[in-house]
Formats: sequence, structure tokens, C-alpha cells
Amino acid sequence: MPGPLDLPPISTGILTSVEQASVSYGVTRDQMTEAASRAAAALSRKLLDNRVAGASVVALAGNGVKGCVALHALRILHGFGSKCSAVLVGGEPDMRPETARAAAVCEALRLPLLQPRSPAVRTAVADAALVIDGLVGVGLDGAPREPLAGLIRLSNEVRADALSLECPSGLEPDTGEPLQPTLKARATLALGLPCAGLFASLAWQFTGEVWLCDIGYPPEALEEADLDPAGLFQTNEIVRLR
Repeated sequence: MPGPLDLPPISTGILTSVEQASVSYGVTRDQMTEAASRAAAALSRKLLDNRVAGASVVALAGNGVKGCVALHALRILHGFGSKCSAVLVGGEPDMRPETARAAAVCEALRLPLLQPRSPAVRTAVADAALVIDGLVGVGLDGAPREPLAGLIRLSNEVRADALSLECPSGLEPDTGEPLQPTLKARATLALGLPCAGLFASLAWQFTGEVWLCDIGYPPEALEEADLDPAGLFQTNEIVRLR
């Protein structure tokens, strides 16, 4: 049976169609987000060598779904005993509703929520045992602009141990072209399906290890996109691709 490495190149258009088909079968976006967040927290635990209690974890949270997943992963890691904080690139009016709700949960848990211009951001990112890159992923539209660009440059400058969600912020998801700037990650977690850009010739310099997690796409939704779901997550719900 085919496995994750046997998948054809998957464009952002295919990713969108599979998500929409999943919703049409009754799988909610909240359910997919929670599955992705739990996978991100599990991979974070692995990257921290299972020493999560007391570990400093910082999420760089954009306004979209990737930011939402990063914030919920932070909420889960907080439950594991990590010292968690986040840098929010926008306010509530700028965020997708689900991202604003995730930020509100973090606020209710009294997790520090920093603004990009805060003097505390540099120290938080530099001292973090793990940085979760939730800035921008498959929704990238041109080179990252401020304040995202500044946070990407900061992460690279301090050589943060970063886990990118979907794809490293700044990496063009279809072509794999690293736009300026692109975040350099220790590992990348693709959510549901890996975008084609993760396997481009220059991408490996930014992705680090590439992992894929199950977020609950029904086999029928994959089949509608001419993808063979058999064996995709046969061995585990989180699998390493590279």
C-alpha cells in the first residue's frame, strides 16, 4: 500500500479542495485545528527530548489558521507544564475568528501575549527552548511584510530552535522558493497533507526535518482529489517524511 512518501506533488489548490471536501462530509474546521494542534504539541515534546516541564516555548502567531494552531499547541504545552508565551502579529480585528478565540483562551490562562514591538520579544525568542512558527504558511501571498518579516529575521538571527507549521514562514508553498526573509526551522510539521514546496531543491535548508500529521481528512475527501489514502497513516498519526 502507498505511504506518505508516495504522494504526488500537492498544490495549495489541492489542499484547499481537500479541506472543503472534508467540511462537506461533516468534519468541522475546529476538529481539524484541534487535531493539528495536538500533533504540534506532540512533536514539540519530541523536539524538547520529552523535557517539557519548565521548558520555555514561544509561539509566533499570525492572524490565520497557522497562528490558531500554534496558539492551541501552546495551550496544550501549558498543560504539560511548559512556560509558554506568544507574540501576536495582529489584534483581534485582524485575526480570523478562530484565531481570536485561541488568543482569548491563552489570555484567560494568563499566558504572556506580546506585541512585535515589545522590548521583551527579543529576549523571549532568544531564550526559548522551542519557538513555534505560526506566522504564515500555505496562505503566503508574496514576501513576508512587517511585522512578520522582523520576527522571521529575529528567529534566524538568534538561531532559534523552531518548529514550523505547514511550511516555514516565507517559503513559497507551491514552488519551494525561499522568499526574503524565510524562517529557518529545525523541523516542519505539514498538516494533513504536505505542500509541494517542502520538497523543492532549496527547501531543505529551511524546513529541517519534515513531518506529516493526520488532521482527520476523510478518505473520501482525498479520493475526490485523486489521492490514494490507503496506508497514509498506517503506522502512526505523525510520520516523518524527511
